[in-house]
Amino acid sequence: MTPTRWLRLLFLCLSWWITHSLAAGLDPSGTRTQEVPTLDQLQVFEDVSGKMRLDDILTLSAGPARGFRPVQRSRSTPGFTRSAWWLRMSVSNGGSTALPLVLVFQDARLQNVDFYTGYSGHWIHAGIDRARPVSLSLSSRYPLMDFTLAPGEQRLFLIRATSDTALTLEPKLYSAAAYDALEKRAALWDGGLIGGTLALAWCALLIAYFSRSVSFLVLAALCAMTALFEAADRGYTKIYLWPFATGWSARSVTVLGCTAVLLFIVFILRISRSEKANLPARYILFGFVLLECVSTIGAIFGNLFVFAQAGVYVNALFGVFTVIIAARLVRQSTPTARIMLLAMIVSLFNFAMRMLETLGSLPSVLTWLNSDIRPNPIVAIIGLATNLIVLAAWINHVGKQRIAARTELAAWQKTEHDRLREQVAQRTLELNDALLYAEQKNQQLIETLGYVSHDLRAPLATITGYARQLRERADFRQVRPIEAIERSVNYQLALIDELVGYAKTELQPLDIAPVATNLPALLDDIAEYAVALCAQLNNQFKYQALTPLPRRLTLDGRRLQQVLLNLLSNASKFTRDGFVTMTVSARLQDDQWHMGFEVADTGIGIDIEAQSTLFTAFRRIQAVNGSTGLGLIIAQRIVNTMGGDLRVSSAPDSGTSFTFELIVPFAEDEDALPSNVVEHSSGGSAPMPSQRKHGFAVAVPPRSDLRDLAALAKDGRLTDIERWIENMIDAHPTCAAFLTELRHCLEALDFAGLEALALAPHETYDVSRPS
Repeated sequence: MTPTRWLRLLFLCLSWWITHSLAAGLDPSGTRTQEVPTLDQLQVFEDVSGKMRLDDILTLSAGPARGFRPVQRSRSTPGFTRSAWWLRMSVSNGGSTALPLVLVFQDARLQNVDFYTGYSGHWIHAGIDRARPVSLSLSSRYPLMDFTLAPGEQRLFLIRATSDTALTLEPKLYSAAAYDALEKRAALWDGGLIGGTLALAWCALLIAYFSRSVSFLVLAALCAMTALFEAADRGYTKIYLWPFATGWSARSVTVLGCTAVLLFIVFILRISRSEKANLPARYILFGFVLLECVSTIGAIFGNLFVFAQAGVYVNALFGVFTVIIAARLVRQSTPTARIMLLAMIVSLFNFAMRMLETLGSLPSVLTWLNSDIRPNPIVAIIGLATNLIVLAAWINHVGKQRIAARTELAAWQKTEHDRLREQVAQRTLELNDALLYAEQKNQQLIETLGYVSHDLRAPLATITGYARQLRERADFRQVRPIEAIERSVNYQLALIDELVGYAKTELQPLDIAPVATNLPALLDDIAEYAVALCAQLNNQFKYQALTPLPRRLTLDGRRLQQVLLNLLSNASKFTRDGFVTMTVSARLQDDQWHMGFEVADTGIGIDIEAQSTLFTAFRRIQAVNGSTGLGLIIAQRIVNTMGGDLRVSSAPDSGTSFTFELIVPFAEDEDALPSNVVEHSSGGSAPMPSQRKHGFAVAVPPRSDLRDLAALAKDGRLTDIERWIENMIDAHPTCAAFLTELRHCLEALDFAGLEALALAPHETYDVSRPS
């Protein structure tokens, strides 16, 4: 036999010897205990209404029709009933000494038990008349009464018992010393049972903590709940946990029992899932989980009589179902299935024994399990030992699984390490090949760009040569358009150089070369380009300087021109029959110019979601003609490199506005004075008047003479205007720069420009003011 079976046999033999020695009237040391009177004439009466009082019972006839009847097996265990049950008995002391006795119902689930005793011709309710030698113990876990019987005295007793739980009418009579010894032995057995169950809970909790296993955590909760159930079923919780909640004492047995069964089902489901065991009828177990939850909640808040029966029937049905599952698990050879089978058999055995003992239907072949301690601790101790064996077997099984898993993990790690090393070597080789291929393609791209730039330079150089020849042969009216063509070609040649630079630097931040730049002249050139761009979709262009602008600044004019032309090009593409505006402002702060630029249009606009990805290279914006969006990313990079930030403000169908600000230092020469506030505007279908140099910060003739000039220009009097200019050269030689600009406009027959120059508000000094 295995050590486990020897341990179980030792437990059984020890329990049998103790219980049978107690039943024979011997204590464990073999000493004969004092003779105790028996309960004579034990009779029972069922009060179906449950409303009869003591006086009504005393008036009953003792006949068989309606009075008390002898106690039989069926009447001593009525089970669940709403009736009130009355017991009548007598106790006689035939000895010569007074006997202290205890009359007890060894069932902690009984809710209401009233003891009545006949004394000196009248009946006394135990616990009310404290002057009599009859009392009801308030600290006992069972309903009982203790009294002293004088020599030769015979006393009658009436006992009324009601309960919403299963009712058992089996009063026991002990001497005070024998009952005290019995309670001590019961405390010893029950302490071992409850303490052992709590020890199992503690061990499972420690294993759950160190192994992070939910299954062991559920097992710990199951053991703890089982310990509470055993304590409640034996009445210890009524004494130590809730001594003043008598109603809850009866409910707690059903609540804790159903909760323990619920946790047992959850435990079965957990280990079957973690071990991938093929558990039959899994969904039926989920149904039992639901039924146990309903029984538990109903026993807490509902009618205990109904839900206590429901709990018993559900648990009985679950016991039958457990037998079926155990039979099915026999066919599975996995260790988990065998452990689950053992756990189910033990739980079913414990449940069956408890039900048989509760119903008083213990078979005669199992009478050796009987004990005078109620509830019977022998069955519970056997279950505790078996559960300990199950826990040990499962821990051993889990340990083997962990060792096997670690071995498998180590082998997998070694294999995976070799695989990753080979994969890294293969990927490294592929990356090197890809890098070499990319370098070759990049070299080919640079060479291709060189070829393209060469092919583009040739026709552009031809256009420049012919434009130069045409300018030499042209009259004064044709010179300015030809010069505009030359500037456009030069700008395109600069862009070709930039294209090669982008390819070489992979679109890194563009280089900036600040030089002394004539800002008004640069802005006028940009305005002339803008007029041609806006004319394509019948837009009108307007350029305005909001504040006096500095004449010369230290900045990269070519880059600034590139930014503004990109913005103006986008504005003209996405606007039709509308307006495109370029405004410039300047403010002096800390010896530096803060230049603000804005390009606005009345076009289709951009929604908020598209604005977040607007400055992404090659982002296509939906329009009539389409656009790659590369101009915006180039403009943004240039502005960021120059120390500014390009911002956008737009709404669908409401136009778009791009703004940025640059901090520019002074140009170190004498011409860096602020120019006038000017405004240029032009329609999309007519060329813009020549106003390139009207904003110079120089001296002008007196206002009266300028008004005369405006009148002459308005009438188109060419000869008078030439004579006026010659007179001003002689009278005011300091106005030579201003008069030179007037002569350029006269040569181009730009009478509107002459009138605008004469009537423009000049903030600089004139010759009539003292210097």
